[in-house]
Amino acid sequence: MKTKKIPLRARKALAEGNISLANTLLGELYSLKGTVIEGRQMGRVLGFPTANLRLNQRSPLFLANGVYAVRIQHDSVFYNGMANIGIRPTFEQHELTIEVNLFDFSDTIYGQILTLFFVDKIRDEMKFANLEALKQQISLDKKMIQELLT
Repeated sequence: MKTKKIPLRARKALAEGNISLANTLLGELYSLKGTVIEGRQMGRVLGFPTANLRLNQRSPLFLANGVYAVRIQHDSVFYNGMANIGIRPTFEQHELTIEVNLFDFSDTIYGQILTLFFVDKIRDEMKFANLEALKQQISLDKKMIQELLT
C-alpha cells in the first residue's frame, strides 16, 4: 500500500502541533495506521489502558510530541479517544511511543490494526512529579477531549 505524500506546509503544521491547519491543508483529518503491540502496561496501572502502536507505513511521523484528541477506527467501528505521542518523560523513557486510549472500549486487540484520525492537539508532552499528578492530568485531558469530540 502506497502512502500519501504530505505537502511541506502540512508537515510543518503537524510538526508544530497545529492539527487544525494541517487538516485544512490536507482537506481531511491527518491519519496514521498501526498494529497494536504489547507495551509496559503503565496505562492500565493509571486506569487508562492504552493500545501501543507500531506504525505500518514507511513515511516518517510528522507529529509533534503531545496529547491529541483522536477518532480511532478498529475494524469498521469508530471510537473517540486520546493519543499520546512521545517519550513518556515521567517514566524516564527515551524511546518514541504512540499510545492511544479508546473511550468506552475494553477488548484485547494485540496484533490488530487501528487507524488514528487526529482532530486536535490538547497539550505538549510533559514530565510529572509523580504518578498521581500524571493520573490527574490524564483525567483532565480525557474530559476536555470528550467535550471536544461530542
